[in-house]
Amino acid sequence: MALVDHNIVEMPESESIGVMPPYRRLITWIETEVAGLTDAQLDLDDLSPDKEWMWWSIRRQVSHIGWDALVFTSRRCGPLLWPDGTIPDTIVWDDHLMKKGGARWDRVLDENLYWKLPDLIAKIDVGISWLERVVSEQTIETLRADVTSVRGTAFWAYAITTLPRGAGPDPDRPGHLRYTLEASLWMVFYEMLTHIRTIQRLKIHQGLEPAQSLPRVGYLRLPHYWGDTNENGPNMERLPIE
Repeated sequence: MALVDHNIVEMPESESIGVMPPYRRLITWIETEVAGLTDAQLDLDDLSPDKEWMWWSIRRQVSHIGWDALVFTSRRCGPLLWPDGTIPDTIVWDDHLMKKGGARWDRVLDENLYWKLPDLIAKIDVGISWLERVVSEQTIETLRADVTSVRGTAFWAYAITTLPRGAGPDPDRPGHLRYTLEASLWMVFYEMLTHIRTIQRLKIHQGLEPAQSLPRVGYLRLPHYWGDTNENGPNMERLPIE
């Protein structure tokens, strides 16, 4: 099985170190950062076109982390977790999957059902448990041998520059990016950590102090996601195929 070292929060550069992310720490970081916040503080947002990092409030940042934990893991790791194809009915999947025509809920959990923080964190816990199963049940060799190619976007092309290996342009498919499952599992850890950092940025915007120091790893090495700049980062525009 792959190893988890809770002191390592960044993908090792050397393939000789088969360590995977300490996913459970994400829940601790979230709970620490949102403790004691009022509804007004949780729900402040700004939908101005030039303030993309503020489009989701703190509450919706937590909801998106739940969406990531569940939707990413079920789609990318489903065959490993449920080889018979029976995915648990944790959420109504058809309402949350990104698809042509749009999903009922745009990368957040159903707000009619999951609005209070304990309910959102409970869903994150489920997704984290699935991620932990993947890395505890599969060998690092299996995670590295599982490779997928997907249509790339400007954001993903920017984000994968923080990975030392396992992700990059697909040489056989213009406009596509190729990932090992090992790299994808590190990326979802970075993605969720980045949204916790955005929670801190939203607190700072409201005159509140962050509750903890977060490791500046993965996407957080990039100025757009740590907060060195408040300018919008690269968008989800697809890479050209020619």
